[in-house]
Amino acid sequence: MNRVILVVTGLLNRDGNQIVEAHSSATLILSGNAAILVDTSSIERRAELLNNLEEIGILPSQVDVVVLTHMHHDHIGNLELFPEARKLARVEEGDFDGIEQITNDMELIPGVTLMHTPGHTEGSMSVVVDSGDATYVITGDAIPTKDNHDRWIPPGINIDPELALSSMKCICQIGNIVIPGHGEPFTSCDER
Repeated sequence: MNRVILVVTGLLNRDGNQIVEAHSSATLILSGNAAILVDTSSIERRAELLNNLEEIGILPSQVDVVVLTHMHHDHIGNLELFPEARKLARVEEGDFDGIEQITNDMELIPGVTLMHTPGHTEGSMSVVVDSGDATYVITGDAIPTKDNHDRWIPPGINIDPELALSSMKCICQIGNIVIPGHGEPFTSCDER
């Protein structure tokens, strides 16, 4: 059985249309002996990340895989804390030292699938987790906030708004709980 734990709740503050503060969510997936961290949040959230992992009983050295939804600084700020972990990002995000490039959707472990959800960036990737009683989608900035979902608007920063909306629709059709890039988990509406 896969367990999903929000370790750091992301934050996105705006002043009008300008982002003034952004820290991503960091989400832990526990499955058997595997510990998978999706995004590492920003460096400003380092102490919170480490403290919350410790409360769960996980040391950075015990994280087996770090999945990066995309390579923006607010999602990868603490990557250096996990030198022993396998690190994964989509090939479209670029060639980064020590990061394995993913070219196709793939099942990482039973019940945990990496899914290409472009729009925010060309290589945006979401993680679909079957927990037995729910299907979670950890979206990174494919759905950055609940407000994007509720108002059905693409991320403010995007490479293609129509592609972003298409990815949002796919996410909502697959999962019933969304963990956005910035904010608390919420129940998705698949009637788009």
